[in-house]
Amino acid sequence: MRDGNLLLSKLLSNMKEVIPSCPECDSKMRNLGKRRKHIVSLLGDSTITRNYYECEKCGYHSIPKDKLLDIENTSFTQGVRRVAAKLAACDSFQNSSAAMAELCGIYVCGKDTERIAQTAGLALETEKQAQIEAVFSMDGINRAVESVPVMYIEYDGTGVPVMKREVANRKGKQSDGTAKTREVKLGCIFTQTGTNIEGSPIRDENSTSYFGAIEASDSFSKRLFMEAANRGVDSAQKVVIIGDGAKWIWNLANDNFPNAIQIVDVFHAKEHLSELIHELFLDADMQARIKNDWFALLDGGDIPKLTFEMGAVITSEEKETLLQREITYFTENASRMQYASFKKMGLFIGSGVIEAGCKNVIGKRFKQSGMHWSVRGANAIIALRCALLSGNSHLLSHMSMAA
Repeated sequence: MRDGNLLLSKLLSNMKEVIPSCPECDSKMRNLGKRRKHIVSLLGDSTITRNYYECEKCGYHSIPKDKLLDIENTSFTQGVRRVAAKLAACDSFQNSSAAMAELCGIYVCGKDTERIAQTAGLALETEKQAQIEAVFSMDGINRAVESVPVMYIEYDGTGVPVMKREVANRKGKQSDGTAKTREVKLGCIFTQTGTNIEGSPIRDENSTSYFGAIEASDSFSKRLFMEAANRGVDSAQKVVIIGDGAKWIWNLANDNFPNAIQIVDVFHAKEHLSELIHELFLDADMQARIKNDWFALLDGGDIPKLTFEMGAVITSEEKETLLQREITYFTENASRMQYASFKKMGLFIGSGVIEAGCKNVIGKRFKQSGMHWSVRGANAIIALRCALLSGNSHLLSHMSMAA
């Protein structure tokens, strides 16, 4: 590595340069001589020389070799930045710095690792915003996408601990009404082309892609539609939305995918029933019997009978409000709880992919001990993690510091 580093620095220093024209006034520039620069590459620390130019007319200064090598405003080469960004997407900035020193023999301090990762993430997010604008403009997305039998779209919200300034004057779940977290809206898309011999659906291997940010529902709605358009939602034979029953999920589904099949996650529905049964019935044997009966009705999609039996329960005035709220929940989502029919169609009825995504994509990186994020910093790393876990890590190879 040492010898390779010496050769690299000689090679870069001796690269021929074409005398540039001034980017400001297009006049001829004159060479003011060599300038030295310390760089850090995957081979280690070294020093290179570059020509320094000045415009004879307007006085503009330029070092073209820095732009060519993508080291403007930084001493870290693209290879070092790519490795640092990937490590920082997976672990804390300090741990990433230590891993780079141990595995690569290169020292990039924790703060520099943070800057590199955030710059790369923000570049990815800038690209996403450009794609969103393209989808909602006349340009659209004209991309040949192979048709798939079933495309699944799932999304949910999960909290991330943030700095105090990020939650100022925001209502939260703390006992005093304040907030300590901001909600990340995370989505995923995957496909299904078949079922197993038992008729159960099989998720296509390596078909899952993730997207998300700390942002308002309107902004996430556009992101959601763009990602689905990129994946070829218009060419899918069936589009299925699976969610936990929150109204914002179905509002976005109705706005963006009006013809999609909507399914309330069966485990959330059963969780509602279990908690209600526990509140209404004190006897354990009675709880078990009612749970067995009501679960059977839910599995069969017989929501009218289920809500009828729920309404026939005689309870205290205190519990009546809870009971009526749950009856309304099941009544409003009756069409989304036709689980027997969905199973016959060979569809998934659980939102396990996005539930796991919230833990793996967000929780694993953003909820470590002592972490408090800025919204801007969190969104940058969210963009990085979504790219990496969607199998798009190659996108980092062309993210420059200028971006």
